[in-house]
This record gives sequence, structure tokens and C-alpha cells, in this order.
Amino acid sequence: MMRAGRSLDVCATVTIVDGLVVARTPFHNSMNYRSVVVRGTAEAITEPEAKLAALKTINDHIAPIWDTARPPSEIDLKQTLVLTIPLTEASAKVRTGDPIDEEQDLDGPHWAGVVPLESRWGTPSPAADLRGAPAMPTAVAELGGRNANPSG
Repeated sequence: MMRAGRSLDVCATVTIVDGLVVARTPFHNSMNYRSVVVRGTAEAITEPEAKLAALKTINDHIAPIWDTARPPSEIDLKQTLVLTIPLTEASAKVRTGDPIDEEQDLDGPHWAGVVPLESRWGTPSPAADLRGAPAMPTAVAELGGRNANPSG
């Protein structure tokens, strides 16, 4: 329906899990997390310059490499739908901290705590079919930490 140019009421949800909360009883196990829900009317961005600007913003938010890669072709752009969703309604929820156990369980023999979940970039490695010796973009090397070699 979006490709047909129609507006569509949508709900977008993103959750990042930060850790497993292990309680003394499985009934109180949980997760530490950050979550956001956005509701609104999605509209396709069809104006070419606005679409390119939106794609560049999305891409460069992760790593500013838009200007070091092959520009999108007309086929790329035709195959990609970019939406704008005004923040008509949004909510966020965060859970942090230790388990919340029953008072009578606190002196028991069972372990309780938090197992953090960490996400990090690894060391970049070149594609198996990389030809020649093109330099790794500095922004990509910086994602992988100080151990990455920008020269490939």
C-alpha cells in the first residue's frame, strides 16, 4: 500500500535488551531494556533530493561512509522505500536494576543478579571477493576500534 502512494497508520517499536535479570525464582526473572513505540501516519518520501538526504542521514548515523561508497543507482533508489513518520504519539520505557525478589527469598541459597548484554563492533574484515587494494574508509576502521588498519 505504501508503494501505491497511500498514507498508512503505523506503529514502529524498537527495543534494545541491556541484560538478563536473574532472580531467585524464575517467576521474577526479567530483562533490563530500553524501548520506544512511535505511532503516526507514514508517508513515502518520493522527492528525489529529499529521499537521498534521508538515506544519507540514516546511513551516516551508523557510520559516516555515504560519501566514500558508490552512490545509489536509479535502480537502488527505485527498489528502496523511505518513509517519514511524524511523531504523532510516542512513548518510551526503560527497565534497569536488580531483580525484585520476595523478602522471604533474600536469605535463601539462590543466586540473583544481572548478566549484562553488550553489543560492540568487531574488527572489520575485507569481503572475500574484494578486488585490488581499496583503502578501508576511516569511519569503518574507527567502528572496529583502534586495532583496525584503514589501509586494508
